[in-house]
Amino acid sequence: MSKKNFSLLLFSFLFLFTLNLQAQNKLIDALNKHLITLNTLNPDSNYSDLELLKPFLVDKVIFGLGEATHGTHEFSLFKHRMLEFLVKEMGVKAFVIEDDFAKAQILNNYILNEKDTVSNVVRKGLVFGTWHTQEMVEMCNWLKKYNSTQANDNKVRFFGCDIQWTPAVFTFIRDYLIPQGKFTPEMSSALSVTKKSLIGLVDSDKKILRTAVDQLIHIKLTLGDTALFHHYIYEAQQFCELVDSSSKPFSAKEYEWRDQRMAENIEWVYNYIGKGKMMIWAHNAHVAKSGGSMNVVTMGQNLSTFFGAKYYAMGFDFFKGSMRSLNVLQHKYETQQLPEAVKGSIGAAFSKCKTSNFIIDVKSTSDADPTAMDFFNKKVLSVSQGPIYSSKFGMNYVTYQLEDSFDAIIFIKKTTAVHNIL
Repeated sequence: MSKKNFSLLLFSFLFLFTLNLQAQNKLIDALNKHLITLNTLNPDSNYSDLELLKPFLVDKVIFGLGEATHGTHEFSLFKHRMLEFLVKEMGVKAFVIEDDFAKAQILNNYILNEKDTVSNVVRKGLVFGTWHTQEMVEMCNWLKKYNSTQANDNKVRFFGCDIQWTPAVFTFIRDYLIPQGKFTPEMSSALSVTKKSLIGLVDSDKKILRTAVDQLIHIKLTLGDTALFHHYIYEAQQFCELVDSSSKPFSAKEYEWRDQRMAENIEWVYNYIGKGKMMIWAHNAHVAKSGGSMNVVTMGQNLSTFFGAKYYAMGFDFFKGSMRSLNVLQHKYETQQLPEAVKGSIGAAFSKCKTSNFIIDVKSTSDADPTAMDFFNKKVLSVSQGPIYSSKFGMNYVTYQLEDSFDAIIFIKKTTAVHNIL
């Protein structure tokens, strides 16, 4: 290469580099003007920072809080703080988590009136070990203490919305129907089937489930909380349909089916509590208003259909840190170090902002600044890690257009792992 050509190439590189740097600086300036700095992630009675979020929340009814991983301490900690804020300042009356609908009633009964140790109830009331953390224990402990100071109409209720595990629902139905002489041998057989692995169910198991569910949906309920027990039966029906929804576990069809059922269960809770406000705790991929590069219809999309502008989706992201990860082979949780966010991701862009931890409302920022609008309308990478991280496979990312997917992003620059129950 001639000296002249080399000089032209170098000049072009430096020119493009300068343009790119100027564009990045312009974006960061735009974000810095509109972000809400978080004074703390800890549950705290001083909400001076979160008060700045109120104008965006005032007309909302359903608050979906996601998480970029299922094992991050800071996400859980701040969601606890947001729950306290939403309950005390925004009138939230129900908490809904990505876990079994029926089994979560064990926790609901505890925080309303029953005696037990909170750590024991968290283990009994939540199916997924993902939530068996000290952070969840402390949040549930706060809910019970708060409810002890409130009249019945003002107490916060605890619900699940998922339908992947149903021994609890068939057990509750059994205990309800046996005194009435309505629990059949077929229902008892179905209870045994639900204790098997979903992947391991064979055609004869599916037939048993369908027979029991067909009997249940024709039973007339007259005692106790009939609305709740009708929904237990509906969960049993949902599970039966889930078994038939896909022969391939975790397929897009099964994912969409599950998310639609979770959204339906949330809508039911909304009506059950008298159209009260609620906070949802789930993964980013579920609360998002679009499936992004996953190309699926999410729970958040369904909630947007049900509730329109009353649904407010808040995604989480981060730059670097660690998470608690399930070691499948050894059946235990361990801390895994995570790599820094890659170029072109939310984490990489937001890490350059003036503050480490913040919230940014997407629409108002986009409306106020064309540079922010351009960023929120282009495809960007967002961490989407479940309960497992392996350095062999690396970090999983989903591509989103933030304007279509989230109403706000909560950014935590450096993260650590959630803690096992003490």
